[in-house]
Amino acid sequence: MTETAARTPQSRLRQLALVLGIFALSTVLAFATRDRKNDHRLASDEPEWIAISILHWQQFVEGAPPAGAEIEPGLRSPNVWAQGVQRTTFGYMNPCLPKLVWGGLLVAAGHDRASPYVFQIFQQDAPERRRAAQAELMPAEPLARRVVLALSALCATLLFFCARALVGGRAGAIGGAAAIACWFASPLVQSTGSYLRTDMFMLPFCLAGLLVALQRARATLGWGLLLGLCCGLAVSSKLNGGLLCVATALWAGLAILREPPQWKRALVALLVAAALTLALFYALNPRLWGEPLEGVRDILTRWDKLMAYFQDELAPRTRVAVARTLEERLALFASTFGGGSFFAGYVGLGFALLGLGWATVRAWGGCRHARTLLVFVAVFVSGTILWLPLDWERFYLTATPAIVLLEAAPLAYAAERLKRKPASA
Repeated sequence: MTETAARTPQSRLRQLALVLGIFALSTVLAFATRDRKNDHRLASDEPEWIAISILHWQQFVEGAPPAGAEIEPGLRSPNVWAQGVQRTTFGYMNPCLPKLVWGGLLVAAGHDRASPYVFQIFQQDAPERRRAAQAELMPAEPLARRVVLALSALCATLLFFCARALVGGRAGAIGGAAAIACWFASPLVQSTGSYLRTDMFMLPFCLAGLLVALQRARATLGWGLLLGLCCGLAVSSKLNGGLLCVATALWAGLAILREPPQWKRALVALLVAAALTLALFYALNPRLWGEPLEGVRDILTRWDKLMAYFQDELAPRTRVAVARTLEERLALFASTFGGGSFFAGYVGLGFALLGLGWATVRAWGGCRHARTLLVFVAVFVSGTILWLPLDWERFYLTATPAIVLLEAAPLAYAAERLKRKPASA
C-alpha cells in the first residue's frame, strides 16, 4: 500500500488485525526458540539490570534519593544522577529508556525492592550481603525476561513489514515470513532473545525507522517527526542506536537526489528529526540535565575506560578474542555470520549475499525501496564492524536485522518473478 492510497475503516481494521496476528505468532516463536539455560536463575549482570531498573524508576519517577549514596565508597558527585548506584556501569553511563520500561513494569507488578549491595562497588566491605541482595530479585526474573522476549517478537513483526514493503503484495508477505523464520533461526537471536540486556530495546526503534523510510517516499515534516522519534528512542535505549541517525541523514540525501528542487523541504525534515532526537535523548537521560555537554563527555569517557578494561584485562582472563584493528574486526564478524550451524552459517550467508546482489541490481535500476534497504544494511553492518571491540555475541546483534532482511530478500524476489511469469507468457 502506498502512502497516498485511501484507507477505509475496514482496511485499517484489517491492517491492525494483521499486525496483532504477526506479533502473536512471533511471540509464540520467541518463547519456543529461546535459550532456556537462564530460566529461573540470574546470569552475569542480570541482577544488576533488574536492580538498577527498579531503583532508577524510583529515583526518576517517584523522586527517591539515589540508592546507595549513603554508603558509596570514595567521593560523591554533586550531581544526584551520578551518585550511588547511578555511578556504577549500569547507571548513568547507560541510556535510561530500558531502565524506565523494566522499572515501571516491575514496580507496577509489586517488585519494588532492590538493594545497592547487588552492585560490586558496594560489596567490598559486605560480601556476604551479595547473595541476599540477588535472592531478593529472583521473583522479578520471569517478568523481566518476558519483556526481552516480547521485544524480540516485536523485532520479528517489524522485520515482516519491512520485508513486505520491499516488493509488496503476496511476494512481499512471503519475504516477510522468511524474515521471521530467519530471525528466530539465528543462534544469535536464540541465545540473546531472553538475556537481560538492553540491546533488544534498541532494535525495534531502528526497524521502525527503516519502515518509515520504506513507506514514505518524500522527506516531509511527518517523515522528520517519525524518524526523529525513532532515532531519539533508539539512542535513549543504547548508544549504538545512533546508527539510525546516520541512516536518516543518508535517506534525506537520497530524497534530495530524487527530487533536487525539494532540497529545502528535505533539509527542514532532517533538522526536525535531529532536534527531536536530541530533545528525547536529553529528556530521558537525567545525567545531562543542567550540564549536557559535560554530561556527554563524561559518559563517553566512561565508555572508553570500560572498553579498555574489557580488552586489556577481562578478555585475557576469560580467553575472549579481542579486535583492535579493522582486519581483526572483519574476521570476527565474518566468523560469526559465516560459521556456526550449516543452515544458520553458510546457507544463511549465501542467501544474504544473494539478497545483497538483488538489492544492488534493483537499486541501480532506480528502485527506491532497494536503495533504502542498502543504506540501512551499509550503516548497520559497517557500523557494527568498525566498533566491534571483542567477541561477545550481543555485540553482533546490532547488525542482525540487516543480515536477516538480506537473507529474506531473495525469496521475496523469486516470489515476485514467479507471479509475473504467467502474465508475460
